[in-house]
Amino acid sequence: MSNSFGISAQDEKELRARDKTCVYCRKVMKTHVEIKAAKGDRADEATIEHLNFAGPFYIRDGLRREDLVICCRGCNSSRGERRLLDWFKLDYCASRNINEDTVAAPVTRYLRNLAPELERFIHSSKWKFSKTYADTWTCECIVQEEVDNELFLSLARHIDARGYEARFLKTNNVCFDYAEYTYWRAENVINRCQKSEAFERGERQHILPL
Repeated sequence: MSNSFGISAQDEKELRARDKTCVYCRKVMKTHVEIKAAKGDRADEATIEHLNFAGPFYIRDGLRREDLVICCRGCNSSRGERRLLDWFKLDYCASRNINEDTVAAPVTRYLRNLAPELERFIHSSKWKFSKTYADTWTCECIVQEEVDNELFLSLARHIDARGYEARFLKTNNVCFDYAEYTYWRAENVINRCQKSEAFERGERQHILPL
């Protein structure tokens, strides 16, 4: 293997052929050979980037080719160990117009798509009104003990890995937007509400239902 992630040389070749410009800032990148020959700044070097936040990070552990992209070293270094949507909030991204709508297609697919089994799980589950916020907030929830445990945990991991940190009342949660809903987990419960009623969005727009 020619890389630390353990993907095959052929897969790496195809990834580099597909992502000829940085998937984030869209700059034309330089090869390692060009950088060594002083034909470009080190920040412009093409690097392999895993989109996952909490793993897996290696093929042997379950990393998939669709979890990988090619980006410049500058963006790779700036993102570090942050969730993608949290990284997009930094000045680095704002100054370069890097956001969910401007990144390359492989990144938007990663952020917005659900695995077919999770999509079926969401649509087939019987969501019930949350008793915790029944008097103040229109939320629905599913309880871990009442649904398929593996699918519940898989959805929870998906939310944590591909979501973003957002304030809800006095706590911070990791939220994930899919279709018309915002999802977040609280221990053995996954909640959801209409995106228009998400706490931070309502607070900014002064339309909180509380």
